[in-house]
Amino acid sequence: MEQARQSLMNTLNAVLQQLIKNKNENVEMQMNTGDSKADYHRDKLAEQAAKLSGKAFWVVCANGAESMFYDASTRLLWNAQPDLRRWSGAQEATVGIAKKKIGNIGSWRVPTEQELLEFHNAPACPGKAAPFDFFLHRSPWLNVKGTVAVGTVAGDGVAEGNARLIEVNDLVGEASYPEFIEQCVQRGWSLFDAGDMRAIDLLAPLRAAVPLRLQWRDIDYRGMRLPMLEDTQFDDAAKGMWEAWGMDADTLRAEAVRARNPAEDVRDWDVAIDFGTSSTVVAINEHGKRKLLRVGVGNFLDQEEASNYENPTMLEFLDWTGLMRVWQNCAYRPDVDWEHVRCSHAALQDFLSSDKSHQMIGSLLMHIKQWVLDAEAGKRVFITDGRQVERELLAPSVRNPVRGMPLELYAGDDFDPVELYAWFIGMNINWRGRGLFLRYCMTFPVDYPQLVKDKILASFRRGLQRSLPSTLLTAPEFQNFRVDEVASEPAAYAAAALPSLGVLPTREGVAYSVFDFGGGSSDFDFGHYRLPAEHEDPDLEQILERHGAAGDRYLGGENLLANLAYRVFQDNLAACLELGAVFTRPLDADAFPGHERIVEQGRYARTNTLVLISILRPLWETGRMETQCPTVPLFDRSGKRSALQLKIAKSALLDYLEQRIGQGVLAFCVAMQKAYQDAVPDHVHVLLAGNSSLCRQISGYFGLDDEDAGKSLHAKMQAYMAQVFGEKVPGLTVHPALASNPKDLFQPTAKTGVALGLLRLCDGGVAAVVDHSRGEAPFAYYVGRIRQDKFQPVLMQGHAYGEWVELGRPRAGVFKLSYSQSPLAYTGEMAEGAHGLLQMRLEFAGIADGQRVFARAIEPAVIDICTAAGLSDIDAALEARRIVLKQ
Repeated sequence: MEQARQSLMNTLNAVLQQLIKNKNENVEMQMNTGDSKADYHRDKLAEQAAKLSGKAFWVVCANGAESMFYDASTRLLWNAQPDLRRWSGAQEATVGIAKKKIGNIGSWRVPTEQELLEFHNAPACPGKAAPFDFFLHRSPWLNVKGTVAVGTVAGDGVAEGNARLIEVNDLVGEASYPEFIEQCVQRGWSLFDAGDMRAIDLLAPLRAAVPLRLQWRDIDYRGMRLPMLEDTQFDDAAKGMWEAWGMDADTLRAEAVRARNPAEDVRDWDVAIDFGTSSTVVAINEHGKRKLLRVGVGNFLDQEEASNYENPTMLEFLDWTGLMRVWQNCAYRPDVDWEHVRCSHAALQDFLSSDKSHQMIGSLLMHIKQWVLDAEAGKRVFITDGRQVERELLAPSVRNPVRGMPLELYAGDDFDPVELYAWFIGMNINWRGRGLFLRYCMTFPVDYPQLVKDKILASFRRGLQRSLPSTLLTAPEFQNFRVDEVASEPAAYAAAALPSLGVLPTREGVAYSVFDFGGGSSDFDFGHYRLPAEHEDPDLEQILERHGAAGDRYLGGENLLANLAYRVFQDNLAACLELGAVFTRPLDADAFPGHERIVEQGRYARTNTLVLISILRPLWETGRMETQCPTVPLFDRSGKRSALQLKIAKSALLDYLEQRIGQGVLAFCVAMQKAYQDAVPDHVHVLLAGNSSLCRQISGYFGLDDEDAGKSLHAKMQAYMAQVFGEKVPGLTVHPALASNPKDLFQPTAKTGVALGLLRLCDGGVAAVVDHSRGEAPFAYYVGRIRQDKFQPVLMQGHAYGEWVELGRPRAGVFKLSYSQSPLAYTGEMAEGAHGLLQMRLEFAGIADGQRVFARAIEPAVIDICTAAGLSDIDAALEARRIVLKQ
């Protein structure tokens, strides 16, 4: 017994000695590490100080948002984002900047004339070149004794007696280069070569000594406002850091940080994204449970609400320069800061809580999806960030990443806001608390041209891929990354709604139709909901066989609001002209006489329109308004804001809504007849979808409103159906848009049903779409000529591509082509000169007598034109004239 006890004591003593030895070794290692880090820091400090003296100007970045210039010759700090407001004199400016803190330092002052001129006249002055260029236009600038005009090109019209101001600071004026660099490191600043903003931060090597935990503690919070990392994320055996994977083991051991292989967190689940005009919905399929995700809520820990899952499709630009510095220099998970740019709910909240100034509205890119269409149509869009830096957003191009290869960034790449928005979505999806996802499916409106869809898909492929950790790129799993179009938006909604409503598929098929009334447009879809045929996959449980699709490009809630605002401004034209107020014209609105005096596309016009839209929104959503004579703050062309009382003709606006939505309902009826043609079913289930379908006008037209006004609208729809279908009018069972359930936030709704239905249609699911159109959008126009002062369409909406039809004979070598997207064209009662009816003059030189004009549809908005004696004379090798139909 004693021998056993002694043996145990010897063993414990040996273990204790080993523990003491290990502890001493660890202490010695930490001391050695500390010495080596001190040596490294000292050497790097001297090395970077030498580099600092080799350049005239450096950009100092503080807090991820504010930036300054460091003049290496005078050792002065200048505000790199000067306030471009107009100052009346140095006294006013001194008071205005007395409490100003840039980079969290005070004591900013007005420069002397000599300081200002030396700064401006320096050959490498960064204020004269992009991305800053505030000295580009010649303007008066303040100094302590008055003003001095400086600038490169002609002035920008600054009013006399006013001047701009760039603040200067002496804080580091006496500091040596090493001392200045040390101060920068201590303050958490970054230093970049002002002549090359894509260069690496000069202070990056000096931050190597910053503990990894400190560097990464807020890595998810800085740009996304996702939770700060807890200690367990760094040292728990079940967790660890993706960013540390592949790093030196000794370094990680010394830092007490665990590396985690990101491939271990790849989830074999599908992600569905419904990229909408007003809002975007993201859904994931977690072990068969379909869930929705929030994006950019600002506070991750806030209680979930149904509206959280409708993520506003918008971006707010606060610091363009700071954003570009990181966005264009790091392909994967760039260190974007919340003070650079915000997205979705946070951006919307900033807008709603603001004073709706032109500065705030100028910093917002709303309805990003619509921006792609506008840019494709040649509409120019500018963004002015929170620092008053203005940049034009150029139309996106198709820049798909090479499958299985890491993304590369190039200096000539244009900034793509769709890519940035997709990155935000991806960063929220691929959160370390959830896992990493590689399979994404998307959906589009039925009338989107393939080129537009290709551009959006390419942008999402880049943005989503950039949200993955770079340490995943070498893993085999990375080869599985993909972003695909799976179905149209209405088909995806049907896949969710029909099972939710208890509609069961049959062998013959249950006829269904979808009226998807969204924020930007309306989509119609028609088909049969059936069981698989014998030749089809027997494991499928539901087949959505689509027989046709159509849409109304401009029938969307936000577009209707823009038209309401346009009409109110037109009704108050005299008062607006007297004030000098300006506003925008929607793409589908007619110009009125004298519109050029008051219609613009600039930031003041855009601001005025958005302010009025916010006032009119209750009328659209509820049919009511607090007052019909609101006092509205409006800008004139010069940027002066004044209050103007507007008169709002409520009844006329409601009449317009009924008329315009009625056009969409007629288009829906026409599209239904075309889809089913001679095989019109006895009964059709109508699924109303999209948040805009909740409006009272839709309820009335589709017989869901028992009030007298609703019954009157329903009678009009019944008349449309009789006009279109004749004696064989199908019976309709109308299903209101799916409502939200507070007890089950993941239940499909009018908006979330598209993303949730899309999950059912992903590869390997129980449902599938049979699409006879092969995914291409249908031909979008009625094309023909004028006969007896009425439009006579020949080439119809939805016409088969590549099929020639005769339009008529040219007269004196000229044919006047008429075209429209209005459903009124189908009735044959559309008069020449009617709203939405456009004409194009086509000349044919040297054609023979008896020649006729023929047309064929090539793309949704593209036709070929040729002349021939008859259809049989059209040679396949004939060179046709290609024409793009534009609104």
